[in-house]
Amino acid sequence: MKKILNFGFPPLIPVVLSLITGILVGNRFPGLPLGAFAAVALVFLVAVSRFFLKLKPLVMGISFISMVWGFFSLARILNPDVSLDLVSQLSNSSKYTITGEIVSFSKDYSRKKRVVIFCNRVEKKGMPPVNVHGRIILNIYDKNKELFQYGDLIQFTSYLKPIRNFSNPNGFDYEKLMKFSGVFGSAYVGADKIRVIPRPIDFHIKIMRNLEQVRNRFFYFVMDGMENRNAAAILVALVTGKKEAIPLKLKDLFSRAGTSHLLAISGLHLSIVALGFFGLFYFLLARVPMFLMKGIAKKTAGILTLIPLCFYGVFSGFSPSTQRAFIMISIFMISFLSEKENNPLNTLALAAIVILIYDSAALFSISFQLSFGALLFILIGFSLIKIRGWIPKKKLITIVTSAALVTFFAGLGTFPLIAHYFNLISYVQILSNLVLVPLMGFICLPLGFMVFLIFPICPVPAELLVNLCQGILSFCIAYIQFLTSFKLSWSRIVAFDVPEMILVYLFFAGVALYIVHQKKTGLVLVILAVLAGSFSFTTGLKTKLFQKKMIITILDVGQGNSALIQTIEGKNILVDGGGFSDRSSFDIGRYVVGPFLWSQKIFCLDAVILTHPESDHMNGLLYILENFKVNLVVKNRDTASSRAYKGLMALCRENTIRVWHPSTGDTTLGFDRTRLIFFRDIPGSGQNLNNNSLVFQVRFNKFSLLFTGDILNEREMVLARQNMYVHGLKSSLLISPHHGSLTSSSKIFLDKVNPESVIISCGFGNQYGFPHPDVLKRYNNMGYGIFRTDIDGAVTISSDGIVYNILTHKGG
Repeated sequence: MKKILNFGFPPLIPVVLSLITGILVGNRFPGLPLGAFAAVALVFLVAVSRFFLKLKPLVMGISFISMVWGFFSLARILNPDVSLDLVSQLSNSSKYTITGEIVSFSKDYSRKKRVVIFCNRVEKKGMPPVNVHGRIILNIYDKNKELFQYGDLIQFTSYLKPIRNFSNPNGFDYEKLMKFSGVFGSAYVGADKIRVIPRPIDFHIKIMRNLEQVRNRFFYFVMDGMENRNAAAILVALVTGKKEAIPLKLKDLFSRAGTSHLLAISGLHLSIVALGFFGLFYFLLARVPMFLMKGIAKKTAGILTLIPLCFYGVFSGFSPSTQRAFIMISIFMISFLSEKENNPLNTLALAAIVILIYDSAALFSISFQLSFGALLFILIGFSLIKIRGWIPKKKLITIVTSAALVTFFAGLGTFPLIAHYFNLISYVQILSNLVLVPLMGFICLPLGFMVFLIFPICPVPAELLVNLCQGILSFCIAYIQFLTSFKLSWSRIVAFDVPEMILVYLFFAGVALYIVHQKKTGLVLVILAVLAGSFSFTTGLKTKLFQKKMIITILDVGQGNSALIQTIEGKNILVDGGGFSDRSSFDIGRYVVGPFLWSQKIFCLDAVILTHPESDHMNGLLYILENFKVNLVVKNRDTASSRAYKGLMALCRENTIRVWHPSTGDTTLGFDRTRLIFFRDIPGSGQNLNNNSLVFQVRFNKFSLLFTGDILNEREMVLARQNMYVHGLKSSLLISPHHGSLTSSSKIFLDKVNPESVIISCGFGNQYGFPHPDVLKRYNNMGYGIFRTDIDGAVTISSDGIVYNILTHKGG
């Protein structure tokens, strides 16, 4: 490894690895006593130094302190000494009158405005006022975007909801992410229900308000001045960091082209800004005799560059990712200005140390992992090229080759992470970045800054520059649309788990060692990674193809329904996709159902069953049909006028997916030993979408589970009285009809099904009050076991056809 970076083993590497180890242990065991961890950490470092890597006493001491600090700083976040005045203690979906200060720039969406509030007082009817501290997210619904400003002290009445996860296997931990950000709840209110409390405004707030006002004026100037809304949204994001206006489809397009990093202010953007201002300051200072004679023009230019760099960070909202990029660029610039031979990996390690000491939770940020993964591979990659002498002699070829290699090495370093988080791989990212980075980064970004500087006083030239940016960005969009239009330009891949990511990086390390002539060690690592990966793949494939048990997972999708059936024959059947109303911006398919399927190594569904075309069962399926291979869609004969239903049918036509309507009589869909028995509907039931839900039983040998959709008492009575299938409705388990509503689960129906347990899919604290207390009482009186997705999380049933086992995501 010494040869890879030319400068010997960097002393800061043990320090940053120790810091990361402490953070990881703090994340996994936040309740571990600090003294016990410190003792184990000391023994561990002594053992490492004794048997593996000889550490100098100073390096060992700093590594020990770093490891203990990493553990302590994260454990303090996850397991705080909670005082009674913390707002998290009151985030229980109750209605409060809340007083707090706006402490963030606003995010402006089409129907709402989102800000972060630092609460300082909470009142409730029948309860004395309580002084609190803590942050919440406030969603303000109003067309007027200028009603509230940074630093306003406001008072409003709203339900204070806790931050909650969709609790599914391998699901994203949104609750922990918000805890890392210091956010403990959320509230929703109309703008007319908010009162601004007058108070003196200090200098800091005045500066931040002026920045936000200028930022918002620039936002509307650009959005109103461009005909191409997509181009306008991109320019705004490049200059201000406001990404709310970028449509999801445009974000998807950039992801497929491997250029999504250009849409978020990152190290690349700050590097371009730093390079531009450094060049400007150096050009000016080099013409001043005093700076030239003393040889301090370069250092002074570097120091001065940090000022506009910091301003740009604050102006763009100074998000955590921007803060990390600023720290990283500043450290690299200081290292460059020191004019000493520095190991670039040491500088990268120092940047990581500073960031993680400042914010230990940054380690779990996707942007942190992608940034450092990309930079690490770029540094190592170019060091390998330098060692092997693979540098072209012609300058133009060197420039083009270097630009392509930067993208290649960055893509290589982030590939396992992108597969883990985004389940996507782009095969055209080099071609995309070779064009978009110079056009968007080195032309549009500086032009956008020029527009920002002159638009208040010279609107006509600013409009000309905006139109120029529009032309360039429109070309960029068309270019990547062309690249990604080819069938093999990108593909979806199943999610890599952590061991698989480690194996990929182990393989890359082996290749690097082989290149620097450490062939024996390199080959051992490559062979080890390949063998372990092959074993993991074949074992997983064997499990999929030769399953010993049927597995059914009832997902936690909030107020809705979605379930995955994995049959003994290796078939994958998705029942409903969950979803919120058409007005909601949250896509259950994109953020919950899809990631779960990829985590299960599924990218092809043998069948998708839509029980009925209502939003809480259907809307999540659009994303599924767009991003997974689906062989068959099963639905009833009902149609709907909603945009989601029309989109679903359009996707079936575009992707040539066969749509099958079970007949009005009892129908069976068979998979060898697994059968899906669809029961007949009510003749002439009209437009009652709930009662027309597909009702079917999954049967595997002696095990059975009844899916009921949202049927009501009328349909239950019909099903109970009909002399149908030989086994009738009798089932081992029942999915509670209509989420446990009072208008379902009639006694005659339950007597016919006679399940041992009932599974209720519903949202926590939902507005309908599901499941109804009377229904729960009825279930208890009949001796049923009760499982609820709002309390237990996802419910997983496994059966060998004779006995079955139920596990919940929260309770095990």
